[in-house]
Parts: sequence; structure tokens; C-alpha cells
Amino acid sequence: DLEVEAKYVARKIKELVDSKFQVWDKKLEDFRPIKYRDIVVLLRATSVASPVFEQEILSLDIPVFSDMSQEYLDSIEITTIMNLLKIIDNPMQDIPLVTVLRSNIGKFTDDDLIRIRLSDKQANFYTCLQKAIIDVEESLSNKIKRFLDNLDKWRKEQEYLSLDEFIWKIYLDTGYYNYVGLMPNGELRQANLKMLFQKAKQYESANFKGLYNFINFID
Repeated sequence: DLEVEAKYVARKIKELVDSKFQVWDKKLEDFRPIKYRDIVVLLRATSVASPVFEQEILSLDIPVFSDMSQEYLDSIEITTIMNLLKIIDNPMQDIPLVTVLRSNIGKFTDDDLIRIRLSDKQANFYTCLQKAIIDVEESLSNKIKRFLDNLDKWRKEQEYLSLDEFIWKIYLDTGYYNYVGLMPNGELRQANLKMLFQKAKQYESANFKGLYNFINFID
């Protein structure tokens, strides 16, 4: 029942905005078309209902925020950055590494990854990357070198930068913050990245330290 109600609310919100429903604007002292930010969903209890409503609203590409929300931790942009942080901490993790390589950060195609894997079918993927530099054609070799150089640079920087400063630097170095802004629901995706940045700031302000410990904290 809750999911059905949430679907109805999400469709109603979209219908209101698409139809340019008129609302009174106190600042303009006139009517104007409704905007998403004019709308709030009030719930009797939020702990169970909030994630359900949030997911249904997001499914229609409508920007939504709930102060009860943990959904942002499961979003593609947060997952990608967390996987990048994991391989900066320890690059010998195949799944996070391949996830980052296939993302807009790495820009490796599936064909690229197959050719890299063929350089050593038994080793972990990080070792395959290092070996593939001399085994593959020049264009792919240069692509691998750039990625590994960036990884080495970030591994050094995380030792002396504050965690929040380091995360924001990654957003800028990779262009990922701007990239997600161009995706559907881009403003919300950028807001998710800002929330991760704030989490890092709060984490260090509580006198916790270290990338490895922050990864465990988020997990």
C-alpha cells in the first residue's frame, strides 16, 4: 500500500510541474508555474515511509531530498567515488578497480578490459594493468599509464591532505563533479557528492583519521 501511495504521489508531482500549475509567489506578488522546490511531502512517520517515497520520486527523475535519507550512499556517483577511494587505499581489489576503470573516471571500454586481463589471466587486475603497459597497443598503453600515474599521485596526496580536501580534489581532478551534473537529475547527484564531502568533514572533526577508517565508517 505504501509503495502504491508513493507511486501516486510521484506521478502527481510530475503532473503538476508538467502542466505548469500556477502558484502564488509572495516575492513576485504574482502567479507563476510551480517548481519542484515548492513541493513537500508530509509523512506521519518517516523511518519506513521516507525511503519508499524517495525511491519512487527519484524513479521519475524528480529531484528529492529527505533528512532521513541514506539512499544517496547507494547512488552510482557515491558508489563510484567510494570505489575510487578504496583502490587509492588498496589497489589490489579487483571489483572496485574494474568499476572505476569502466566509469567516466577511467573511460576504459569492455574491450580494453579484456585485453588488459589477457596480459595475465592468473594475477589480480592491478598487476594486469602494470603488465599490459608493454603488451598492448600504444593508445591503450598510454591510457593505462595516465590512470596509474593519477592513482600514484592520489595515493601520495591522501597522506598529507585533510580527507574532505582530498575528496574535493578528486572531484576536480577527475571532472566527475561536473560530469554527474550533466546526467539526468544532475543537481541531486552533485548534492550527493557534496554530502559525501560533508561526511568526510564531520568524520575528521570528530578526531577520526585515515582513508581506510573512513571507508569502513561509510560501509
